[in-house]
Amino acid sequence: MKNLLQHVQAFLAVARHGSFARAAEELHLSPPALTVQIQQLEAWLEVQLLERTPRRVQLTTAGEELRGPLERILVDLGDVQTHARDLAGLRRGRITLAALPSFFMGPFPELLKTFQARHPAIEVRLQDVVAGRVEALVREGQVDLGIGVRPRAVGLDFQPLYVDHLQLFVPRDHPWAGRAEITLGELDAVPLLLTGRDSSVRECLDFAFAAAGLRLVAALEANYMSTLLALVAAGQGLALLPESAGGEAPVVALPVRGESLARPLGILTPTGRSLTPAAHAFVALLRERLQTD
Repeated sequence: MKNLLQHVQAFLAVARHGSFARAAEELHLSPPALTVQIQQLEAWLEVQLLERTPRRVQLTTAGEELRGPLERILVDLGDVQTHARDLAGLRRGRITLAALPSFFMGPFPELLKTFQARHPAIEVRLQDVVAGRVEALVREGQVDLGIGVRPRAVGLDFQPLYVDHLQLFVPRDHPWAGRAEITLGELDAVPLLLTGRDSSVRECLDFAFAAAGLRLVAALEANYMSTLLALVAAGQGLALLPESAGGEAPVVALPVRGESLARPLGILTPTGRSLTPAAHAFVALLRERLQTD
């Protein structure tokens, strides 16, 4: 490809100057080297482009007809090269990211602020979805990468980042609000505000309660953690949610002692598929700020 571009540039220089000597001087080539490039281009196109006489050089009919298209190709390829270099240099580009809502409510805002400060020309597009949907979007190539739990399906690579601990959120006036922590056993058969059954939080709770021989009872289910927190704040119940979900909500978060209520979260990427330079840069930031041993 590089040689072909050089050959096209050589032909257009000769066509522009009407002289091999002046074209060779412009291109910093020797006249014999320039002649070889023109001959190789003519051989590749299987047509004569120039007529050479002792006194002048002129375009053949084919040369006249092909000059315009070759000029446009050179401009287009130059634009492609510039675009590619901009992508590689992170001077333009886009990242599409699918992640769990708790990630967007937790570490993501500061990550985005840092990333945009480093790479202001990169556009970031987001989809906050449940764990199964994160997997599907990454596997189908609809997003560049995902942040979620360890995938069940094949075809996805998982790079662990950090552990997302679940806590019990209670109203500020609840009798437990002054406690430093709670045990999972105290929540046996207590009606709780829970996320839907298709969420990774619910899956984590189902497993933990079953492993401890406890009953997980749903007083109410909702798709969004913000909805559950609003209900907790209004005194409508208690909720077990990721610690990052609390934010500025007027509730109290209690660590759960003695049981492992946690979800390892990480980066999901398609197996065997290369990331864009922009996505590589974002993954590097994730590892820098979030990855734990």
